Parts: sequence; structure tokens; C-alpha cells
Amino acid sequence: MTPTKIPVLIDTDADFDDYLAILYLLKHPRIEVVGITVTGTGDVHLSQGVRNISNMLCLTGVPSDRNIPVAAGSNAPLRYSNTFPGADRQAADRHYGAAFPQQNTVATVADAQRFLTELLLQRTSPLTVLCIGGGTTWGTLLQHAKAQPHLQQAINQHVSKIVMMGGNLTAEFVQPGAPGNIQATMEPNPYYSNTVAEWNIFVDPLGAQEIIQSGLPITLVALNATADVPIDWAFVNQLAEINNDAARFLVQILHSSTIRPGIDNYLDFWDPLAASVIAEPNLIQTQTFNLRIEQQLNEEDDRSGMVLVDDQHGSPIQVALTANKADTLSQYLHIIAL
Repeated sequence: MTPTKIPVLIDTDADFDDYLAILYLLKHPRIEVVGITVTGTGDVHLSQGVRNISNMLCLTGVPSDRNIPVAAGSNAPLRYSNTFPGADRQAADRHYGAAFPQQNTVATVADAQRFLTELLLQRTSPLTVLCIGGGTTWGTLLQHAKAQPHLQQAINQHVSKIVMMGGNLTAEFVQPGAPGNIQATMEPNPYYSNTVAEWNIFVDPLGAQEIIQSGLPITLVALNATADVPIDWAFVNQLAEINNDAARFLVQILHSSTIRPGIDNYLDFWDPLAASVIAEPNLIQTQTFNLRIEQQLNEEDDRSGMVLVDDQHGSPIQVALTANKADTLSQYLHIIAL
């Protein structure tokens, strides 16, 4: 008997680790990707990100994957205008110089909010949402749903859970804690003072808060867990031994001048760990906390986007605190090789 596939909706900002995550899910025999929304509020600019993700669908060698809807999301966050460094965004726009063997000729979708609304209203069975591009897309949808009871009902009925890569719990709340990753990824010249937030939350604190307070089942794959799975050269070299278009594309990205300096340094298995736990939840260990996202901006001592444990005002969220590196990487390489 063929096991039932897990339908997954992906929201992405088309960063390097998003490609790692999405190609894993596309190749996973137990996953059905039913749609991909692209946000322009993270690493990639919107129009180029949509083209890149659409072309990425050609890498699996499965002709039907090219028909997976790719929809354009927002150009601006719900709050503030925190942005990745310009050079990083340009590299993401150029898909890090990695080559797409083919261009996808299937038309993309112009409006992610309309796409998600129609899909959820027509849905007859539950699906899982993977948020790896920040909270803007789903935060916006959840805001709209507050004034549209039929949409809110569809979300409640058809979103079985949200898996979100984002955030971190500092030593103020857990031991050992995890610091933010804004500073480390902006060296040598960070222009934000924030040391406590993670990028996917930082780019839109309000979008993330809308998701956190939605009442939906949420697993937050935090930096605490992803730190257990650093990207090292041993992994890159094993990936390079796989002979297919997806693996070759990923290896080109990891060898790019933008990404290469972070290997065996500050890059972790951020988004692909979140993707991996959809089918293999035992790869992580979670604990439930009542969470909220700090909204206040202070340019001198900024804590906006910080994940706070707040038993009075927070919402119960499962947080991944640790992960099994060996099993995660072994499973990942096995799936990419299929």
C-alpha cells in the first residue's frame, strides 16, 4: 500500500538554504508540494525570486513539477524595513551564479494572497505550511482572515500545522541559549545593532507575530536546533558525489563566493532542517513555550524581532531546541540522491 503523501505549501525568500529545503521536499517521495509563494521582503527581490523558484522546478527531472504554482507575494513587510545586505540580495537575485539547466515556460501567479485564499477555500483536506522566508506572506493572509470569516474557517480547517524556520531563544530563557544571527552574517560591517533576533523574524516582526498568535499548531525550528547541524565541507563534499541536476545546482551555490566563506564557519542547516522535520519529526526535540515577538524598535539597543517567553501574553508554540546532525544530513543526502 502506497503511503499517503503530505501536502505542503511553501513560503520562501529564495535564499541559498531555501533551495536546499525546497529541492529536498520536491524529491521526497512522501511529500507533495502543492504551491510555492515567494516573498520579496527577505533575501531575494520579488520579481527575480519568482523567476528563480520557477526555474528551480526544472531541476528535479519530473516534468509535472514545472506546473507547481509559484506565486508572487509582498514587496514590503508589515512592519519596519529591515533588509538583508545589498550584496547578499544581489547574489540571491543571481541565484548565486548557479546554472539552471532549463527555463520554466509555465506562467507564474501574480498574487500570492489571492492564490492562497482560493486554494484554501477550495481545499477539502489538510495541508502543512512551511514558512522559510519570514512571516509577511502568512501574516498578511491571517490579517485578511480577521475580516473574512469564510477564509478564517478555511485556514482553521485546512492548515494542519505551520513549520517555521525562525527565531531563537536566548540564554535568558533556556540553557544553552542561542544568540541572534544578524551580526554574524553581516560581518565585517554590520549596520544593525540587533544581537538577539534571527533574520526570518527580524525582517518582519509583525508578520511573525501574526503567525505566532494565530492559534494554529506551530513548530518553530529555532537557531537553538539548527546550531546542532552546521554546514561543513564534509557535507558539501558528500553532496558533490551525487550525480543529478539538483545536487549539482546546490553544490554550485555552496561554492559561490557569497556562501563559501560561511561553510565550517557561521552557516547552519537553517531552512533544510525545517523542511526535513515535516516528514521526519524525530530529527528534532521540542519543548512548548508561550511566545511573543518583540515589536518595539530601538536603533541604539534594538531587540525588535526577539522571541520572548511570556506566560501572560504569549501563545503556546513548540520550539525545536536540539537536532540530530548525523541523522539529518544522512536523510537529506539520501533524498537528494533519489
